[in-house]
Amino acid sequence: MAKPLPVKTQRILRQMIDAMLKGNIINGIVELVTNSDDSYRRLEADGKSVNGVIEIYLNRKKGGTCEKLKVKDYAGGMSQSELEKAIEFGGETSGFEEGKSVRGFFGRGLKETMLSLGEGQIKTINQGKSCSTKVWLENNKEFQYDDELLEIVEDTDKPDGTDVYINITNEKIKIPELDNFKEQLSKHLFLRDINSNKSRKVILTFDDLKRNAKSTVSITFSYPRGNRIKEVGITLRPFEDKVKLSIYESSELLDFLPNNPFGLAGILIKTKGAILDNQYNQSKYSRDPAAMYFFGEAICEGLETRLRNNETEIINLNRGGLEWRHEYCQVLSNAIDRELEPFILQKRKTLEKKPEKEVKEATNKMLRKLCSLLNELAKKELDDTESPPEPPPDIRDLTIIPAIANVQIEKPRVLLVMAPTEVVTKEGKEIHIKSDNVNIHPLASVKNLEKSFKYPETLLSTYFKVAGYKENAEGIITVKLGNKTATAKLKVAPPKEVGERKPRKGGFISGFDINEIDNPTQRVEYDNGIIRIFIKFPSVAKFIKSGLEGIEEPESKILMAELVGEAFCRTVARQKIEVEGYIPTGPTSAIDEFNYRVNELQKKHLHRIQEIILNWKF
Repeated sequence: MAKPLPVKTQRILRQMIDAMLKGNIINGIVELVTNSDDSYRRLEADGKSVNGVIEIYLNRKKGGTCEKLKVKDYAGGMSQSELEKAIEFGGETSGFEEGKSVRGFFGRGLKETMLSLGEGQIKTINQGKSCSTKVWLENNKEFQYDDELLEIVEDTDKPDGTDVYINITNEKIKIPELDNFKEQLSKHLFLRDINSNKSRKVILTFDDLKRNAKSTVSITFSYPRGNRIKEVGITLRPFEDKVKLSIYESSELLDFLPNNPFGLAGILIKTKGAILDNQYNQSKYSRDPAAMYFFGEAICEGLETRLRNNETEIINLNRGGLEWRHEYCQVLSNAIDRELEPFILQKRKTLEKKPEKEVKEATNKMLRKLCSLLNELAKKELDDTESPPEPPPDIRDLTIIPAIANVQIEKPRVLLVMAPTEVVTKEGKEIHIKSDNVNIHPLASVKNLEKSFKYPETLLSTYFKVAGYKENAEGIITVKLGNKTATAKLKVAPPKEVGERKPRKGGFISGFDINEIDNPTQRVEYDNGIIRIFIKFPSVAKFIKSGLEGIEEPESKILMAELVGEAFCRTVARQKIEVEGYIPTGPTSAIDEFNYRVNELQKKHLHRIQEIILNWKF
């Protein structure tokens, strides 16, 4: 008999499932293999010996479609009540069993995987008792399971373990041929510790129906060879969580692409039981060729503690990794970047080559004119945004600047907190930020004061942002530092009531770097006032040579304008978002917001860049 899955709502389960696989069977295999590994880990923790075997079977038809998937282990299996619990549990987040790795917090589990792919059956044996059930989507409307089958418990002399069989009905599911699939399964970010564990034996049987060929291969993984160049303990301020960071340098260039789980470069974010993400997905060096020689791990047990305490906002269910927009994750990433930075900068110097040809003076004049134009455009764009308040020198106590301010709806305002050194010595560095109005919301609740850039000997300071959600709302922002308290009065005002912003100081672009590094990972970047063009990037090398030779050709001019415009518009868009902020509305809103702003800037300014380059007389 069929019975609806007793989740809180069928809609929530459907949303979780739709976000889970996105047509990628590897994501489903990750969850099933992780479940099996968790079962073995629980047995090992109890001092029991295990064979560690995890068997994967799937078939591939012509065109890459897949009909069947099976994952089997020989771990402890489940009792009837445990199987019922695994099927019945559901809601806004997936369950987290005792002893289960923190990957269980990502909203993916046994039934979610089966229902994402199609129709599933679980057969499990525990202490000589066998039971099973099936799950499926009825008429594309309601998720159901076989409750009568679940009631049948039989005696068996077969070994403990769990078999998961899935009939794949999701037409979006496609898989590559054996060699590519084996490599993906081996190198997948979340499976590396399992595939490299000598106590596990992951075996793949790949049934190629098109060629009538069945192959059985072992799935293993070896981390890149490299020298450990740093091992350090980091404290994440103001959260006080400890991180053990290990950095290795490879003699060979490693691969990495953002949100691609197969790249080998980067720092893996780990807890005791799972790999959660690659820090290069957030790092400011993620596209720097010099960064591609480094890898390692950052073990952050505080992440597991926070997840167990239901702080699930630090993960992103949509992409199956950390929520890098969250303040905690940003602090973690920035701390790792600070440790990586000296090694990456030194590697960059090592890789830099003396250009084969110098840039001609006529071309240099064009570049200088471009600098002037870009600085003019940047000034107009960034002067429209709010500059952080200037710190005054005569601060005598804990102070918020400005003390009275307006904030626009969904356009955060930057406030400055300052305190003299003697106050910080007595009260500490950690400030706590609160609002007495839910419609005026600080975007950070805890921050640390640091030495003032302008007055480092006498003052400590930090910035924070406040967002307004309802027009004409008024509220008091309170900042506490030990026994000290400071307040600021804010009002949510329409744009016309917000005062003029102070103009920004300094130039945006100071020059161009025509970079000839081998195997660059991108074609152009902005770095501390420099637009760096990588002329050995394949699509660039075809048209532009050393010393910008060939720039006078029509197609090269168009490419040059595109490169300069890309670097400029992306950087200005990013800076405007960082200063103004945005109100996140969903898992992809940050990407959508960034792309929207880039497109708007290109519409406004790209033709100005083209006019200089296309009309230049070389």
